[in-house]
Amino acid sequence: METPLTKPPQRFIKIEEVSRLTALSESQVYRQMKAGKFPENIAIGVNSKVWLESEVQEWIDAKIQQHRNQ
Repeated sequence: METPLTKPPQRFIKIEEVSRLTALSESQVYRQMKAGKFPENIAIGVNSKVWLESEVQEWIDAKIQQHRNQ
């Protein structure tokens, strides 16, 4: 069971870092998100959207597994 002391810290990342980590363009990220194939962003302000780094990393890991299982 995870406790607050053992839970890894969460980190917000902006679209520029999401694009850098995934090698997807910003428009590709939004298209994939709209299609339900990419983690949803989180509004933290009127014009500020972020993603959880851990969810983006899980998406990357899933893509790697998918490729290796072909």
